[in-house]
Amino acid sequence: MISAALSLTCLALLQGCVPSLTRAETVLTVNSNINGNATSPVMYGLLYEDVYHSGDGGLYSEVIQNRAFQGTSVNNNQGPYQTLQYWHTRGADTLTLDNDAPLLTTALPWHMRVDVAKGATGATGFWNEGYWGMNITTKTRYAANFYLRGTYQGEILAAFWSNTTNSMLGSTTFHVNQKDSDGWVPYAQTFTTTSSAPDEKNTFHLTFDGGSVAGRSLRFQMISVFQQTFKNSHNGLRMDLAEALVELGGKFLRLPGGNNLEGIASPYRWKWNETIGPIINRPGRPGTWGYVTTDGLGLLEMMQWCIDMNLEPILAVWGGLYLDGEVISESDLEPYIDDVMNELEFLLGPSTSTWGKVRASLGYQDPFKIKYVEISNEDFLNGGIPSYIGYRFRRFADAIKRQYPDMKIISSIWAGYFNGAFPDNTIQDLHDYLSVSDMVSKFDGYDHAPRNQPVLVGEYAAIYDDQHTNGNQLDNPTLQSATSEAVYFLGLERNADVIVGICHGALIKSLHDEPDNVAMIKHSPNALTRSMSYYVAKLFGTNFGTETVSVSGNVGFGPLYWAATKNADGKHFIKIVNYGGAASTPITVVVPGKTNTAILKTLTAKDKYSTNLPGDMQSIWTETNVQPSGASRYSFTLSGSYISAVLVV
Repeated sequence: MISAALSLTCLALLQGCVPSLTRAETVLTVNSNINGNATSPVMYGLLYEDVYHSGDGGLYSEVIQNRAFQGTSVNNNQGPYQTLQYWHTRGADTLTLDNDAPLLTTALPWHMRVDVAKGATGATGFWNEGYWGMNITTKTRYAANFYLRGTYQGEILAAFWSNTTNSMLGSTTFHVNQKDSDGWVPYAQTFTTTSSAPDEKNTFHLTFDGGSVAGRSLRFQMISVFQQTFKNSHNGLRMDLAEALVELGGKFLRLPGGNNLEGIASPYRWKWNETIGPIINRPGRPGTWGYVTTDGLGLLEMMQWCIDMNLEPILAVWGGLYLDGEVISESDLEPYIDDVMNELEFLLGPSTSTWGKVRASLGYQDPFKIKYVEISNEDFLNGGIPSYIGYRFRRFADAIKRQYPDMKIISSIWAGYFNGAFPDNTIQDLHDYLSVSDMVSKFDGYDHAPRNQPVLVGEYAAIYDDQHTNGNQLDNPTLQSATSEAVYFLGLERNADVIVGICHGALIKSLHDEPDNVAMIKHSPNALTRSMSYYVAKLFGTNFGTETVSVSGNVGFGPLYWAATKNADGKHFIKIVNYGGAASTPITVVVPGKTNTAILKTLTAKDKYSTNLPGDMQSIWTETNVQPSGASRYSFTLSGSYISAVLVV
């Protein structure tokens, strides 16, 4: 058996510290009798934008890539983008991109024509790669759909295949009897597989009798396969990723989020009304992050996401700036303001209103509840500041306030840019992508901030640790970078009267797209990896009270930092972060009047550069009971030079 002293020495060595370095006892006294500030009810939340296949190929549960031939890669803003990429023939047929009338819908002007060779016999057809593979398991069901035009009588087999085992994993059969004059005919079936795949190297195939169509053509459109979704929501979320988000304990969803709202250039802004209704009516668009987005995960799907996870929506609306620097002039702004007002009527209006009636027809009879609207996103970019403070912010804000006087308006730029003309109680959205040292320096950054200018930290991330400088960003959050974010959180909690909320700037990223850039969660088709930043956010977001509590210490801040909140029922959350301090830190927390058993939750790892990778999870989460001793004293030792802890008492 290893002694406790030896265990501490071993951990100290792992953390790269001097084994004998032990800090004298820190005593923190909770002053619950001093009235604190009410905390924001939505302090910790989520940001969603389709970035690096966080939506299409990620959170959106569609497994087919390029399902409606809308295109894939975006290398410029000129187009055209439509391709047959990720589709392959498997027999005696040729695949061709075609726009021969009649179209399925005007939103989807191209389809795939399958020309079957003369004299063909036996099975022929085509297959799709998915988003660099597919998750095929017997634990979920799959919904296969497609539209077919042409003359065919017989069966079409839909099947998953494993490239690793070269075997069929499961299938369903469509019975077809149609003529070309029937136009586009929809087919849909739900099925389960007979086998689970050993890995993600799987494909989806549609095959039919080549002899029945020899020398002729069949046309396919909107070939879609959904894996069973989170809470079985229609057109919804991939279950494992959604469940990981629930674990974070977030209280809001900032949507549609980030630069993907603005668009790379005219006319490719996010158009809310092109993201609603049947997916065959959604044209998609060239996205901001190098690929065409389907907008399958559209406005109503995001609102359903809020319902399913009990999240407060923080809605961003397009505010007249494209990412290439094009700005809508003041004289031309009115149609875009009208578009925002139509969007708000769609979401908030009665079912008897023009746009409320459209919402009701799509299955949402009752209006949604939205308290926050942000006007645009990051208007400090690409020369957007002069027009934003000159007229764009004011014109949109005034129109919204006239119709919805209680709406809380968010500016996408810092109040200081307004040269003293920033409206009181307007929320400013600040984005902090910082080094670990700058993140820690923000601990007291809001202590003297104007209290009439609340702040939403709409994006944050520690993107450089002390090994990554001069523009070389972290590939993944390390223990050090995540712990610096924890110190940053403490500073926000200490100023909970002025901080509206906070969300990480990179919620989800695909390992295929962006393996070398930080994110809370990275995913492959059949797995996900929760980062160090994920676990710090979970520790803080799931242990947060409704009121701040004063805490006094026998030492000053640094390298130990702390803050506390409590609930109306008297439960306290005392958070303590050791950032680069002693490998062993004895702590006593005094909570007057408390005699119950406390729970100590900690997050650390073997050294400050530890990171979570697929199949190599190095974060260490512990939960232990702490019994009180003496007069409401809770004593314990934090083991680790970089460690985040919360005492729940």
